[in-house]
Amino acid sequence: MKKDHFLQALEIISRNHSSQIYINKPYGETIGNLGATEFTIRIKDCCAKVMSNLLEAGYSLSMTDGLTSVNNYGFSKATNDVLAK
Repeated sequence: MKKDHFLQALEIISRNHSSQIYINKPYGETIGNLGATEFTIRIKDCCAKVMSNLLEAGYSLSMTDGLTSVNNYGFSKATNDVLAK
């Protein structure tokens, strides 16, 4: 995820209470450019509203190793609506 999407996701997550997240936790042994040009957010625990807000903002969520990975592929919510039809 690029820096601007990363910062927006953090803002969305921080609006709610009691979220536990990992920032820039690598997938497996691959580090790549984590923290320089690529950023990751993996959610361990949060309230349901966090997931709902992220999805409404156009983020995709997936489960890996028992954690929810937050991704944004550069599509806006409107673009996602069009692609879903």
